Amino acid sequence: MSSEQAEKFRDSSTLIIAAPMPKSMVQPGKANYKVLLLKRSRIGTSASAHVFPGGNVDKADHDPRWATLVNYKPQGPNAPPLHNAICAIREAFEESGVLVSEPQIGLSDSEIGIWRERVHNDGQEFYNLCVSHNVKPAVERLEHFSSWTTPPVEPKRFRTQFYLTVLPWSRDSFSESRVFADGKETTRLDWFTPEEALEAYRSKEIQTFLPPQFVTLSDLLPVKQHENLLEYFKGREVINTMPEFVLESQDENGLHLSGILPGDMDHSFHAKNGFTHRIYVTKSKKGMVVRKYVNGANEIKARL
Repeated sequence: MSSEQAEKFRDSSTLIIAAPMPKSMVQPGKANYKVLLLKRSRIGTSASAHVFPGGNVDKADHDPRWATLVNYKPQGPNAPPLHNAICAIREAFEESGVLVSEPQIGLSDSEIGIWRERVHNDGQEFYNLCVSHNVKPAVERLEHFSSWTTPPVEPKRFRTQFYLTVLPWSRDSFSESRVFADGKETTRLDWFTPEEALEAYRSKEIQTFLPPQFVTLSDLLPVKQHENLLEYFKGREVINTMPEFVLESQDENGLHLSGILPGDMDHSFHAKNGFTHRIYVTKSKKGMVVRKYVNGANEIKARL
């Protein structure tokens, strides 16, 4: 990719945060963990969509001092650079109050709120937070999960690195005054099992999922134990995903599209004979609705 082409993408990161559930709350055959989802505000990118915490890389994420503070070992020649991992942890803290650090930070709820505001106003404050409280971003607990690029049909384009982490403590250990939507970029915070999140979308409790979130939750479905999550996805090949949308039909509800994903028999450069890997969406002036996701023999329906 030329430097001119690279400038078209905004470098960003997302953190999929899984937290163990108390054994008494786990339903037979269901996941024993919940993942954090935030509802975006009605303005800006991903308006009103439920997403994992994340955002654009800040110049402070490139601070060379991070390399001496943390023990970051790229998982392969195509692994994202350190600044993407720092961005994912910083954005998750700023947007939700959850800090993936080593050791766990010992601050009161009110102190967490003060630091969130500082980091929101100046990304450099995240480094100051870590150093002043003798903690470091736990980049070693992040598994590179996926990479997504916004298709060229969208006016703003991002290349987003998705990371997965599993918290060492239950989500129930957080008070509501400590972990909450920031009220600026996000308006609501929810913890769902992957099954619950997809069902909430089918029932329209969640109004909007974009393809990366829907596919991610679908990929998590087979793993029911949080103890196995990181190992299950460890070392898998991460191929940058940019849906190649094909128009199927058009009616009063909008444009009905199929997004061809890597591995699909019709994908332009990562094709497998006889294999289907697609996400089906409907796009209208009201936004995008995911209808179903097909990955080989697995089909996960969303909305009719």
